[in-house]
Amino acid sequence: MSLPVLIVAMLIVLLGVAAASWVLLGGGVGGQGVQGHVRNNMKAIVASQRHDDRDNRPKSKESRASIFDTAKENTVQKTSDSKLTIQKRLKYSQWKIAPSAFYSMEALISLLVFSITSVTLQLNIIMQVMTLVIGPIVMNAILDRAMNKRFKAFDADYPQFLLSLVGLLKTGMNPLGAIEASCKGMEEGSLIKAEVEMMLERLRYGVPEDASIGAFAEDVYHPEIELFVQALLLSRRVGGTLSDTLDRLARQVRKRQYFRKQAHAAVGMQRGSIWFIIGIMVALEIYLYLIYPQAVVGAMQDPTGWQVWQGGIGVILLGIYWVRKVTNIRV
Repeated sequence: MSLPVLIVAMLIVLLGVAAASWVLLGGGVGGQGVQGHVRNNMKAIVASQRHDDRDNRPKSKESRASIFDTAKENTVQKTSDSKLTIQKRLKYSQWKIAPSAFYSMEALISLLVFSITSVTLQLNIIMQVMTLVIGPIVMNAILDRAMNKRFKAFDADYPQFLLSLVGLLKTGMNPLGAIEASCKGMEEGSLIKAEVEMMLERLRYGVPEDASIGAFAEDVYHPEIELFVQALLLSRRVGGTLSDTLDRLARQVRKRQYFRKQAHAAVGMQRGSIWFIIGIMVALEIYLYLIYPQAVVGAMQDPTGWQVWQGGIGVILLGIYWVRKVTNIRV
């Protein structure tokens, strides 16, 4: 299959996926998406109410039950927004680009690698298809690396920050004053120190307290930030002993750090063994080339041998990707 034919086929598939997504998201003919479903539900509820009130008579128990049953049957289920979307990942990584630009970069890398490898290396159809996923893999790996870098920078000082804050709160200091004092001893460039300074700066400029505290470290992907924010907000509203709550939170953060390090150490051996095996295979190929070059060069020049080479390389790449997925540890 030639390169122009493959490119045309890719465009057709992308257009088909876009059309299907448009229909499923509510843009289909006749308005049968989510918005149309909501409008139909509201019409059914209003029609039921009008039917019961048409004679301006007092509602009986049966009519009220009818309205309740209609509303209950037409309830729209809310969707959860806890999924780590591309918008959130870009925010956590501090990438100032739109999701469309991110997807465009993925497509550009994939098409570039596809055009180079298909023309110069004359790969088979399976390897050509595999080159199309290089763009998403590379871009997502870079994005995850940037997001994890900010997570580690925040997590490195977070337990010490909480412990220092607990100690200052037990001496009777105000929570906001204790937070400011806890960050003074941190080194320059600390992510927690920068986030605390931003929060206090918002308060000085007149931003409401709830909004200022709620925006603390909102662009860092860390599971314990929300717990700290909620504890601080509740203590400001209803009072209570904040030091005990933060003390328990500090112990939880330290335990999660310990278990995370243990998990990384456990899977590190598995990942290292894969690279060790690949290194042995490469060393054997180099040794074979030095001893008998025709065995390697001749296999690449032979059509059947070149297909075997491509199959072996494809299986190795799939194995590396699968191992990284299986041993991937979420924060």
